[in-house]
Amino acid sequence: MFAHTDNNLTYTMLAPSIIKHIKKLHEKKYRKEFQEFLIEGVKGIEDALHSSIDVFTLVVDGSLRDTANIKRLIALAEKKDVTIELCGRKDIGDIKTTDSFPGVLAIAGTPETTMDDYTFDLPIICLDRIGDPGNLGTIIRTADWFGIPNILLSEGSVDPYNDKVVRSTMGSLFRAHIVESEHVLSDIAWLKKEQGYTVTGLSLKGQPFSGMKQPAAKTIYVFGSESHGIAPDIEKILDARYTIPGKGQAESLNVAVAAGIVLSHI
Repeated sequence: MFAHTDNNLTYTMLAPSIIKHIKKLHEKKYRKEFQEFLIEGVKGIEDALHSSIDVFTLVVDGSLRDTANIKRLIALAEKKDVTIELCGRKDIGDIKTTDSFPGVLAIAGTPETTMDDYTFDLPIICLDRIGDPGNLGTIIRTADWFGIPNILLSEGSVDPYNDKVVRSTMGSLFRAHIVESEHVLSDIAWLKKEQGYTVTGLSLKGQPFSGMKQPAAKTIYVFGSESHGIAPDIEKILDARYTIPGKGQAESLNVAVAAGIVLSHI
């Protein structure tokens, strides 16, 4: 280990044990085991530090520590008693989750979110077996734009703390209430019975979306798998089905685009 002192603050150079831990967090099984995930970039980390989630460690490219954005981030991290580590250029290849390392990476704790954290006077977005991390991240970001934090993620969906999901949310992840369901059908049934929600599915077999009535706040909007649509058992409990009609030759509409269209009308 090596130490560097700057402005009366001591930073510890990145130890092999930290590199090993970060490399493990690139894999879903270790993110689940440690209940931790990685955040890269000033914007995402800054949003995380301003949120309620726990940020444990901030790793900074030592050659960039005096740039304005990084200095601001370090100061914010210090206020929250976050451990700050410097890394050298030789470490970056081992720890980065992107092709071009943005100079900072953080280790954060995965929030333990349940449906008790939902705002029950707002809609819920239910995502059934969404497998593409870019699509999931875009939906989370779009939902944040429209002020809807409640997201119910079915079993079989991509990990919301996947590196690509975290990046593509652009910080919106830290304002979302994401419940990773172990049995989404039961969770939807509970929301209908106990919280008074109705369930609307976006499907290729529904009524034209243009005819959708002004939705009630207590509506669950279900978006299905990119490949297979909404699961048959969920289809059976839908109260309404709508289709966004197209005029061209494309086989289907990207699920993140479909979610954006629907959310813009809520």
